[in-house]
Amino acid sequence: MKLHSHKTPPIIDYVRETNDKNNYEEIKHKIITYPCNHFAIKLSALGVDVCEDTCAKQLESLIHLATQVESKVLIDAEQHDLQEKIDAFANYSMEKFNQHEVVVYKTYQMYKKEANERLMEDLTAPRSYFMGIKLVRGAYLKKDQPLGVLCNTENETHHQYDQGIKDFVKHHMIGDELLCATHNPRSVYLAKHLIRQHQLQNISFAQLLGMSDYMTQDLQAHGYKAYKYLPYGEFRESIPYLLRRLYENYPMTQYMDTNLF
Repeated sequence: MKLHSHKTPPIIDYVRETNDKNNYEEIKHKIITYPCNHFAIKLSALGVDVCEDTCAKQLESLIHLATQVESKVLIDAEQHDLQEKIDAFANYSMEKFNQHEVVVYKTYQMYKKEANERLMEDLTAPRSYFMGIKLVRGAYLKKDQPLGVLCNTENETHHQYDQGIKDFVKHHMIGDELLCATHNPRSVYLAKHLIRQHQLQNISFAQLLGMSDYMTQDLQAHGYKAYKYLPYGEFRESIPYLLRRLYENYPMTQYMDTNLF
């Protein structure tokens, strides 16, 4: 793939969030077709809110397949009313598949008031497996804000995100991995500083394809591991995904590359 040749491998992200019996086969096909990659999976696409048993079986099958082709799975966070179920699936999957290395990542939305407490609980709890942690700020503002679960200000969210990076550095076990999915220059600078200060090899970065490409290229050029999120799907289903990312990262729109193809 072209992104691999540029040393910024993709995180392949099927954007559909509505349950459909074909979603499982679509994701399965991509895992088989593109081995040795990272795949973001939305459990809403597997019907976590429709039938938890079916979702569990399909997710476990996809993760098992990913391990066979040397790929990894990032379980996305979604709107708040689904998140408790998603976290339970992510915790179970990490315990089952992360015994020898990180195969599964759990996503933390740092715009939520209790995000740092939940991250610290997971990092410091007794466990026999490695944690894959993906930090995002959060992209379901319009759905989550009326529920009163979000930080009061944007600066509080920035503080929580950066504190999450610091907490990982201080409390992680050898073998844990952190993916900083962010376009925020301050957060990227902090992570880079801590990587250098502590000589860490288990922190990487991710930005959306076509957004903050200058940042991704700079990270790669200076020896940091950086990924590009590669969303795909039907056009009408891609629009809500892309609008959320634009809304989440509106200061970054001035750096967008409009010549993506």
